[in-house]
Amino acid sequence: MALLTRLSLINRLVVALISLAIIVFGVIATTSLKQELLPSITAPQAVVIVQYPGAAPDIVADDAAAPLEQAVRNVSGVTQVDSVSSTNSSQITVMWEYGLDDDKVLGEINSAVSATKSTLPEQVTTEVFAGSTDDIPVIQLAVASDLPLDKFGPLVDDVAVSALKGLPGVRDVTLSGQDTKELAVTLDQKKLDDHELTAQQVNQTLEAQLSVLPAGTTYRGGTELSVEVGAAPGSVDAVKKLAIATSDGPVRLSEIAEVKLQSVARSSIARAEGRPSLGLAVMKTPDADTVRVSHAVQAALPGLQTELGNNASFSTVFDQAPMIEQSLHDLAVEGGLGLVFAIIVILLFLLSARSTLITAISIPLSLLIAMVGLWIGQYSLNLFTLAALTVAVGRVVDDSIVVVENIKRHSLGMSGRRLSIDQVVDSVKEVAGAVTASTLTTIAVFLPVAFVTGSTGELFRPFAVTVAIALAASLLVSLTIVPLLAFWFFRGRKQKAGAAPARAEENPERVTPLQKGYLPVLNWTLRHPVITLIISFVIFLGTLGASTLLKTDFLGSLGDDRALQINQELPSGTRLETTAESAAKIEKVLADDPDVKSYQSTIGQPGEANVATYSITLTDEADAGAATDRIREQLAAIPDAGEVRVTSATAAYTSNDVTVTLTGDDQKQLDAAAAAVQAAVAGVPGLTDVRTDLSEQRPVLRVQVDQQKAADYGFTQAEIGAAVAGALRGTPIGEVTLDGETHDLVLRTFKGTAGPEDIEQLKLPVSQLQQQKAQEKAQDELEKKSDALEKRQEDLQERQKDLQETQKDQSDEAKREAEEQTEDQRRDLEESRDDAQESLADLRDQLRELRNSPEPPPPAPPSPGQPPGPGGLPVTQEQLAWQKQMEQRAQAIAQLQAAVEQAEQALEQIDEQLEAMDEQQEKSDEQTQDQEELADEQERIADLQEELADDQKKLAEEQQDLADLKAGAITVGSLAKVVEQKTPITVKHVDGQRAVTITATPTGSDLGAVSAALMTAVNGVELPPGIAQEQGGASAEQQEAFVQLGLAMLLAIVLVFIIMVATFRSLLQPLILLVSIPFAATGALVGLLATNTALGVPAMVGLLMLIGIVVTNAIVLIDLINTYRERGAEPQAAIVDGARLRLRPIIMTAAATICALTPMAFGLTGGGVFISRPLAVVVIGGLVSSTILTLILVPVLYSLVSKIGYKPPAQPAAEQPATPPEGGPDHGQAEASPTPLEQDQQEQPDQPAEERDTVFPLDDEPRRDGPGTH
Repeated sequence: MALLTRLSLINRLVVALISLAIIVFGVIATTSLKQELLPSITAPQAVVIVQYPGAAPDIVADDAAAPLEQAVRNVSGVTQVDSVSSTNSSQITVMWEYGLDDDKVLGEINSAVSATKSTLPEQVTTEVFAGSTDDIPVIQLAVASDLPLDKFGPLVDDVAVSALKGLPGVRDVTLSGQDTKELAVTLDQKKLDDHELTAQQVNQTLEAQLSVLPAGTTYRGGTELSVEVGAAPGSVDAVKKLAIATSDGPVRLSEIAEVKLQSVARSSIARAEGRPSLGLAVMKTPDADTVRVSHAVQAALPGLQTELGNNASFSTVFDQAPMIEQSLHDLAVEGGLGLVFAIIVILLFLLSARSTLITAISIPLSLLIAMVGLWIGQYSLNLFTLAALTVAVGRVVDDSIVVVENIKRHSLGMSGRRLSIDQVVDSVKEVAGAVTASTLTTIAVFLPVAFVTGSTGELFRPFAVTVAIALAASLLVSLTIVPLLAFWFFRGRKQKAGAAPARAEENPERVTPLQKGYLPVLNWTLRHPVITLIISFVIFLGTLGASTLLKTDFLGSLGDDRALQINQELPSGTRLETTAESAAKIEKVLADDPDVKSYQSTIGQPGEANVATYSITLTDEADAGAATDRIREQLAAIPDAGEVRVTSATAAYTSNDVTVTLTGDDQKQLDAAAAAVQAAVAGVPGLTDVRTDLSEQRPVLRVQVDQQKAADYGFTQAEIGAAVAGALRGTPIGEVTLDGETHDLVLRTFKGTAGPEDIEQLKLPVSQLQQQKAQEKAQDELEKKSDALEKRQEDLQERQKDLQETQKDQSDEAKREAEEQTEDQRRDLEESRDDAQESLADLRDQLRELRNSPEPPPPAPPSPGQPPGPGGLPVTQEQLAWQKQMEQRAQAIAQLQAAVEQAEQALEQIDEQLEAMDEQQEKSDEQTQDQEELADEQERIADLQEELADDQKKLAEEQQDLADLKAGAITVGSLAKVVEQKTPITVKHVDGQRAVTITATPTGSDLGAVSAALMTAVNGVELPPGIAQEQGGASAEQQEAFVQLGLAMLLAIVLVFIIMVATFRSLLQPLILLVSIPFAATGALVGLLATNTALGVPAMVGLLMLIGIVVTNAIVLIDLINTYRERGAEPQAAIVDGARLRLRPIIMTAAATICALTPMAFGLTGGGVFISRPLAVVVIGGLVSSTILTLILVPVLYSLVSKIGYKPPAQPAAEQPATPPEGGPDHGQAEASPTPLEQDQQEQPDQPAEERDTVFPLDDEPRRDGPGTH
């Protein structure tokens, strides 16, 4: 660091030019910084907007929101998914962990939503949004005129919106409250039936009639001409005359429907000062300056008002700029006052304008460097960064005070001569290490803020960066520019020989009046260390005991109550017109109140016609608190006004509302638990406006579809729902341009209201695909039945024919066979019998005659010599003849016997034929039986024919139904029932479970006590099984912030300890300061209690800052004591001399910081009070206690630690620092022994610094004694 000082002194002109450059760039940066109320915060969350037209809240929640919730819950890093579903829409909030890549998570959420859309009903649309505080409108305006809103809206859109969008820094301008016209075509169902038309046919015809079709191009000479077919109607009469084709010829649209240009049904009404108005919201780009954008808009309004004409007027509903400007101005004033007070303190202590100027120059230079750092880091000038700069005013001068005071002390005895470069460098070198260490410790305590997540980290991270840059700049200035200025302007004062210094401060050997009051206390504490520690410990315990009396909160209030907001809620189901009438009563109260400058009313919102919101601006002279109470009392007296709440418009930024969220799957149990918890919360003292988002029940008509029957006709439940929705809300057909203005053409079936019977009689428009599907299915059934009937008829005919032919064949065959058999049998029998008898008789006679005839006599034997016969024996001729006769006779007998046998067989055959005749008779009997059975079959066929006739009649009826389907005559009532039921207005989910949130507003500022009482009350409620509860709101955010800041404090202590170990090269000495840190909180807690300030996040940040501040002065003190001990001084003498010489800079720096923060602590201007006041109170209180701690407790602790292993230095007595005079300073002695450094200066006043350093080295040589060696 000494090298940096030396380089600055050698290059003085360069440093001067750099300083001028810093001033120039600092001014440029200051004017270029964008001004905002709060730092830009990008919360790790996204919102999925789900639109489900015509769906009730529970249907939206179950069919649309629930699948999307499940999908996004599976995205990596997502911590919570909430949803609120109402009629027609749902809002799903997805939160994920801090520190993740927001773009990546958002991309995954988009992918999950896209992947789920295919499973959702066709009418559902989704859109994913992710924003930041930059999306909050910079300014909101109400614009009114004498024109009707339907005429004025397009004019404002064309003139004002277009002009405002063109202003620098404007990202978007939204226009709300327009009265839009539509061309409504309301069909007459009876006339449609008379002309055999359906709504679908009319729809298709209108779509075709409104279309102008491009037909290509043609050429005429060298000119190309576009060809278009058709012409859109240009007036209401032209639409009425559109022709609709029917079976009896075309009819005009006006013959079957009412055609009328009318206003679109509005979901909300806007009024400014009671007059119908339009709303304008202006959003800026992320890099734009809020104040500049607001001023540009305000500057453009007079010209726009003139251009709009028609007595148009603009009124400001909400404007961030005045609040920002006032808050920043107030903080700047407080910072300026602090700067003046700090300079006065420095002047009072230094009693030198030159020294004061050199010291004070570090404040603007450091702040300007901080401005450049904020500019480069693309931070804005907001309440937090400006509060940081204001807090830094008192702290940035500390380093310069120590450096200037040490340089000035070294300049004594120079007899008017300018200090040499070496002398300045030596003076800076003596304190450079301590100054650097003290500044680094203060900067280090803000490093853990980078790890604080949530809104606390987002808000206070710019604060920490600003303070760190300012402190680093102050260190740089104190080691470069301040020594340079001291080199230029400091000169030693000429003194006469033996003359005493003009002031005691100029002679280190003399005791100043300030030291006279301090040394007795210091010596007493050093002699009574135990008593000192006991007293300190008792004070610390007392402070801890008193800390239980501390109030706690989160961020507090912004403090600007001149912008109010009123929320009104009437019973659910209230019509928009009724809400508007009730709103007029509240508007009258506001109009009659003298403190109300302007007001705007927004009556109703999509899905909730029973609510109204009022934005109010009070006059500058108004007492905001009294005006708010008066308005609240007057509104409470209005009869039938419903629930009315009056709050500050800035409450959304720093809301202190506490919540209890109940979750479960059983809605009835959840409702009962919510009622019990709400009653318990209402009984908690300190809580008011206890409310719940438990939705009221409202009547709803449900169309319960018979899905099987609908499927038979080709319908789905969603298609029937879309048809009913189209009939009630209207079906957009297209756009028509009437008198130069474009309007939507909407086809409706109902005019006005519709009851359950009307919905049931609604005829469903069947699309071609649905018709085809239903017709094909019905036709297939009819064909199957027809084929079956035809087959049965053919079978009957075949059976009849077969029976007839069989009967005839059987009859003819029987007759013929009977006759033939009779004749043939008789003839054959007679002939056969006769022949058989004659033949048998003849044969018998012949046989008998043959048998009775004599046999021939045998011949004579052969003579000798007769030749041999056939057997080789001799035979005669007579013998041969006789043998032949005998053979013939035997043969004749055999033949006759055979003939007799044949005759007998013939007789047997005759018998068989007689038997056949008997069988024929039996067959005839069987044929007679078959004829009887055939008669029975004919009777059965007659019965089947009768059944067939019945089936044919049913088939004809089904064919008539099919004809009706083709005509589109199916009604809703034929496929569904319309019943009236109760349903909640909204359905809330938390992580997939149904949820109810109970919200309450604390009346005081002790959020911690109220939260504890709240949880006690809630824990006393016996919740049903399956119902869980969780505390949220400001109390949960406070608890999370306190935990994270507590961890940040622990990490800050570790960092401070590391820096001190590196500085002192000792473990014991840093422990002295660690032990003293808790005692520094004593002053902070006392300050909070004394000023009745709650312990919130700003105060916690002040405690964090205090960790660095408390060790700053102690480092400077211990560093000097160590220097004396390195020179061989005894511990006691080194402690006393070091404390005495560091008394003035320590008190000076503390007093300068305290005085600089005093305007903030008292909130003299009120700007940024919710940040700066608690922080200033903590720092001031902590500085008071830490200064006393540094001057009293640190020396005592150092004394105790230094006795560990201490050995007196072995060096001549002349080199030992003299002990305090007898009796010591606590006995009122006016003088004290000179320190070794002072002895050296007195003995060798003209000796160069380099030679003195050889005797008492101040560099990093090993120490011979002291804590650093132990």
